[in-house]
Amino acid sequence: MNFFSKSQLLTYFLVIFFIELVVANDTDSTRFFSNKDSLNKKNKYLNIRFYSDVNYAFDLNRENDNERPFGSNPLHVNQFDIGYAFIEGSFHTDRFRSTFAINHGGIVDKMYENEPMLLKRIRELSSELEITKNLGLEFGIMPAYYGYEGFINKDNWFLSRAVMTDFAPDFDMGARLNYKHNNWRFKFQVANGWQTLRETNHNKTIGTLVRYETEKRVVNWGTMTTNESKIESLNLRRYYSNFFTQFKLSEKNSVAFLWDIGCQRDSVAVQTFNLWTSGSVYYRHKLNDTWTFATRIESFYDPHQIIPEVMTKTLQGFQFIGSSLGIDYHVNENSVLRFECRYAYSKDAIYPYKDASKKHDDLLFMLSGQFDIQVKKLRLFS
Repeated sequence: MNFFSKSQLLTYFLVIFFIELVVANDTDSTRFFSNKDSLNKKNKYLNIRFYSDVNYAFDLNRENDNERPFGSNPLHVNQFDIGYAFIEGSFHTDRFRSTFAINHGGIVDKMYENEPMLLKRIRELSSELEITKNLGLEFGIMPAYYGYEGFINKDNWFLSRAVMTDFAPDFDMGARLNYKHNNWRFKFQVANGWQTLRETNHNKTIGTLVRYETEKRVVNWGTMTTNESKIESLNLRRYYSNFFTQFKLSEKNSVAFLWDIGCQRDSVAVQTFNLWTSGSVYYRHKLNDTWTFATRIESFYDPHQIIPEVMTKTLQGFQFIGSSLGIDYHVNENSVLRFECRYAYSKDAIYPYKDASKKHDDLLFMLSGQFDIQVKKLRLFS
């Protein structure tokens, strides 16, 4: 089985430890960096974060099957479930950061289902070295930068994630260059594959990101090219573009627009590329500091069944439209209660029904309690 051995993991930890020692103690090494005064402070601190998301989802279609298809959060319906939980520790010096986090929940079971148990519990095992004031090198297991909605539900506008963000890459194993300049952020990445920790072939995945962000506007464009074949002699080249933009219209109103498009070489007609695409529109209204309302309209078009998580094995593949209505009650800065009603309609009958038949549509009611606590800058040394 092709996964990390204990010796490989030990080597990785030793490399991180060695770099930290060099960065923390070699004061002469600051001559290679641009900001000497700040780098000589040798500040060392620890950030700790704990997050949990417990939900209950009621699906009108099913009574016996509690696993919801074509989605990861919530993954299980008609039962209380841990949607997602993680604990994270992040060690910082002036020029070095190392993060280790473990996670659990339905979204982990879905997104990491092809990974061995040891690896699927690792949310992050990464380090970043500051090369210059604006340039950093990051490597390890890292959260991906694709998609408008991430694992941490509290930071999203909705309890559930749109299908297009649900099955965009959520994590990467590789190395990443991060560059920032004023309101701009740039990333260049080499990784093992499309949301995979273990190498499946000898072709690396190349990814890029361009992001512009101000107080009222976010424009984000990520790209990826990868070979999805597990056979060395077959090149299933995939190209992917992930774009979203968010606008703050006023203090109470915000909108977001998302558009993904990708194509992959056909496994039989090798000169042909099959297309998938998806789009979403979001609107959020902040009534006050306690109550927030949001609506979402989304679509997903994958007739050639490129994305395995939305494989329907039907004639027309996954062709879907949906809408959501969300209501949030912010208990305090660390806790939020969320309610969502979500409706989905598919061109083919793909949603299981309680009498063992399948329907074109699905109606879901969801309730979630989310708790997020962060302890920042615990000083380790004076």
